[in-house]
Amino acid sequence: MTVKKNQTLQNGSAKENVLQRVLQLPVVSSTCESLQRTYASTKEAHPLMASVCEVYERGVQGASALAMWSVEPVVRRLEPQFAVANNLACRGLDHLEEKIPALQYPVDKLASELKGTISSPLQSAKSTIGTSMDKIM
Repeated sequence: MTVKKNQTLQNGSAKENVLQRVLQLPVVSSTCESLQRTYASTKEAHPLMASVCEVYERGVQGASALAMWSVEPVVRRLEPQFAVANNLACRGLDHLEEKIPALQYPVDKLASELKGTISSPLQSAKSTIGTSMDKIM
């Protein structure tokens, strides 16, 4: 199996990380970028929303730091099981990437292709219905 995305470990070996691989898929990364732009523009356009979001963001940062600190011993203990799960997930992702090529395209490209794929048959159906209605009339 080829290593698509690498994470260098302390001992110098390379290991796949399924979460990093998923986040680097063009369809996922472009979706995340789009959501970030929307979130930032919403905060800019609505000052009240921006202040609420900032409070929320600080709360999430604090909660995540506390969660990481409290979960670290468990994570260390379950590291071998996480490694097995990660390897299985990477193999599953390999299979998905092979079977679903759309994962390799950004969302805007998928949306434009989908629009073209859908609009063409719809226009044809509309034309056929219009012609049929003209004949009926």
